[in-house]
Amino acid sequence: MNNEAKGGKKLSADEIAVFCDQLAMLLNGGIPIYEGTYILYSEMDDKATKEVLKRVDDALKENLPLHVACKQSEAFPDYMVYMIRVGETTGKLEEVLRSLSAYYERESMVAASIKSAVAYPVVLFSMMAVILLVLVWKILPLFENMFRELSTDVAAATESMMSFGMSAGRIIAIVTCAILFFILLVILWYQTKVGERTIKKFLVNFSLTKKLSVKIAIGKFLSSMSLMISSGMNITDALDLAQESTENTEIKEKISNCKELYEAHKPLDEALRETKLIVGMEGRMLSVATKSGATDVIFTKLSEQYNQSTTASLNKISSMIETIMVVVLSLLVGAVLLSVMLPLVSMISSIG
Repeated sequence: MNNEAKGGKKLSADEIAVFCDQLAMLLNGGIPIYEGTYILYSEMDDKATKEVLKRVDDALKENLPLHVACKQSEAFPDYMVYMIRVGETTGKLEEVLRSLSAYYERESMVAASIKSAVAYPVVLFSMMAVILLVLVWKILPLFENMFRELSTDVAAATESMMSFGMSAGRIIAIVTCAILFFILLVILWYQTKVGERTIKKFLVNFSLTKKLSVKIAIGKFLSSMSLMISSGMNITDALDLAQESTENTEIKEKISNCKELYEAHKPLDEALRETKLIVGMEGRMLSVATKSGATDVIFTKLSEQYNQSTTASLNKISSMIETIMVVVLSLLVGAVLLSVMLPLVSMISSIG
């Protein structure tokens, strides 16, 4: 855990998964919750995370429930706080903590896949910008000086071509750097709450990312349903919380319609299939599991399938972007070199 959690900043999914897993292990060993949080606090080396655990531990020493202590620390998401409250109410805190650990591990894997899909093209584009800058402002001036030394007997057309090539190279480099600067600004803006909300809204509605966004949202919905049902929460409350926690407006609306159908005495599997939250073979699997009383298990399996499918899609997109970037880089560098080499060849031929 290394994410700073001061000023109400929430811990990452990976950090939350570790926290829940360690706390569940301590509970399984018969250690009371207040001693468990103290052990985690005292063993933590990272100062920012240690401060978070200290706030949780201090609240527990005041005889506050764990969910209240987590909420007051301002370091954990509302969804986790609510689920811990359910675990404390039903007496299944250890099971809930283990389920939360698995839930946030899956969320962390999806987040890591998204970051990987974004980071590599950005690094490649940065390398492209550096190569073009070196070409235009270091290597091309050498050619330009050579041209000036040999240009006395060369036709004006060749000189004009050389000048055009130099200008074109500079324009390409400037445009590439401007695009890179814009990308970096967007990444920095995404770190703010307003930026994150705006960019996610754009990606949900953008035609090229809409399908993937829906897939990610359904995977998260299935994972949260598995967690809530296994924790003893009734279906209506589980659908309410799932609707509240999703950020995708399309899936939020489908969950709302599913809840209405369920409250109208439709079986859950039929309500999910009718609203197209689950389709095809997955719907049949859910129907069989519902009849056999293994609803939470099938939700977990389906969420894992969706997460694997999401990771595969992200890897495919990343590979496609990587290929496009390599091709574009080759074309740009080739264009810049040709814009200079062709006039030089023409010039040398005319001299010869």
